[in-house]
Amino acid sequence: MQHEQPRSSGNRSQADSLLSRTGPIQTFAVAIAVVGALFNIVGLNVYPIEAFVLRSTFLFVASVVAFVLYPAQKNDRGRVTAFDLLLIGCSAATYFYTLLNYEGLMDRAGVLWITPDLVVGAVLVVTILELARRTMGPALPILSLVLLGYALWGPVFPGILGHPGFALERVISYVYSLDAIFGTPVGVCVTYVFVFVLFGAVMEANGGAKVLMDLAVSLTGRSRGGTAKIAIVGSSFFGTLNGSPVANVMATGAFTIPLMKKSGYKPAFAGAVEAAASTGGQILPPIMGASVFIMMDILGSDYVSIAKAALIPAILYYVGVFWIVDLEARRTGVRGLSDAEIPRTTDVLKKGGYLLLPIAVLLYALLVAQVSPLRAGLIGALSGVVVGAFKRESRLGPAAIASALFVTMRSSIMVVAACALAGVVVGVLGLTGLGLNIASIILSYSLGFLPLALVLATVVAIILGLGMPTTASYIICAAIIAPGLVEMGVTAMGAHLFVLYFANMSNITPPVALAGYGASSIAGANPLDVSVKAFKLGLVGFLIPFAWVYGPELIMDGEPAAVAYTAVTALIGVLALGVSLQGIVGSTILGWPSRLCAALVAVLLVVPGVLTDALALAVLALLTALIMRGNTKA
Repeated sequence: MQHEQPRSSGNRSQADSLLSRTGPIQTFAVAIAVVGALFNIVGLNVYPIEAFVLRSTFLFVASVVAFVLYPAQKNDRGRVTAFDLLLIGCSAATYFYTLLNYEGLMDRAGVLWITPDLVVGAVLVVTILELARRTMGPALPILSLVLLGYALWGPVFPGILGHPGFALERVISYVYSLDAIFGTPVGVCVTYVFVFVLFGAVMEANGGAKVLMDLAVSLTGRSRGGTAKIAIVGSSFFGTLNGSPVANVMATGAFTIPLMKKSGYKPAFAGAVEAAASTGGQILPPIMGASVFIMMDILGSDYVSIAKAALIPAILYYVGVFWIVDLEARRTGVRGLSDAEIPRTTDVLKKGGYLLLPIAVLLYALLVAQVSPLRAGLIGALSGVVVGAFKRESRLGPAAIASALFVTMRSSIMVVAACALAGVVVGVLGLTGLGLNIASIILSYSLGFLPLALVLATVVAIILGLGMPTTASYIICAAIIAPGLVEMGVTAMGAHLFVLYFANMSNITPPVALAGYGASSIAGANPLDVSVKAFKLGLVGFLIPFAWVYGPELIMDGEPAAVAYTAVTALIGVLALGVSLQGIVGSTILGWPSRLCAALVAVLLVVPGVLTDALALAVLALLTALIMRGNTKA
């Protein structure tokens, strides 16, 4: 089921429109969002604030804004109901109780609870469930309720899944703590995610995001099928600022999807291109969305190491999508834009190139100066304000800055809702030991056979990701799947990137594909049709993770020569997969024998080794011979 859309959506002009409204509830929501964002900035950089206070404040502000912007039901759109006001009141009551009692809560969690703790904790769980339902649909709330029931009624479950069970009071007290609702996921959202969303909001407000899109048009617009390639390049650029597939679709798709339809692409394919391209933003350095920062905390790794490991697979993913789009354009005869419709690259850079300097500042801070991601994101956001002041049209006055702060908080709502409820899930997994049990089940059913374990892990990750944001899905998968893979010999980095990829690919995996649903609403196409085509376009993202498990050089774990060799063979495999899926090379239409040969080449190149590479070359030679015969049935 598609989650509810907000009552008002959020680029700069739309945020300005909301800021100018006179309704008291809307004005209050905007004001509290701006104040909450400022409070978070101060708490992160100027005056250190206790984690419990900072996290509960952020969750409270996000809840108030969400209950104003996101309707409980579709027919409530555009108005705030008594139910919304009740939820806002409940959120305020739980927040102030937490604020006044956080020290005692830390001491009492799960062991020495008192009645007010239980009442407030229960109310908090209910409001978070409703917050998540409104913003992302029912999947994660249902999973959370199932696991809460599992914690209470453990004895009724058979075998390894059974446990003695826990009293309701203990479960509520435990989840109302820094080990669950206010745990690491929300902590990551409050710190790292917030600052990078702020960076993206500033870049959108000062016009830097538009410059990136214009640059994509100028670089790819003239090529065959250029409008789809604009979507790929533009969405990859925007993904470095955003990191959320659905938000990426809604922001860039409003421009790229109509452009693709106008140039001759069918609506469903246009939506699929945007969905697949936007999904890649979660796995593309330098930002990669919220999940990478949670991965940092779990692995105890630094940001640069994770970004370096993710770089080659992300490039291969985008090469795969780009290649399939090119083959589709060749097959259907879709041409690029005319010269009159395309700005010159030099003109784009001359007019607005200065607005891209904050990206350079961010990369320098992360990769060269190697400051913390938190500090780097804030430096990047501040540089966006400074650089914007160079010209009148990009200058950010107080209203524009307030608008960017509001957009930051609004864009963080889905992530913080997912993280808070994922914290409940992780808390229950830890309390009951279910996470370790599921890892044992995967090991048991795979019979110690790694390929089968990887397939089982893929299926579980995709199922858990259906209808969920990547962040929530990754948190759960990291707790229940990654440990089992590590026990079977996969490196910790490889295992966590593996589950991250498949948690992310759920955005374009039918039947519930959030990015595909978002794109379908813009394209005016059937959501399932869009999702199926997006799945096909992003299929390389389902293949590459298996490649780095067997060849860790693909995540830069090895000597430079081995890394280069593995990257080249993987690239050939990606190109072969595109040929297999599209059934065309040059002007030759391929039959099923040739397409199966191309698919076999792609699969063989996934498994590194002299023998598999030699077999792949032999099959590739056979495929080349079939193509050179010019037989369209071959």
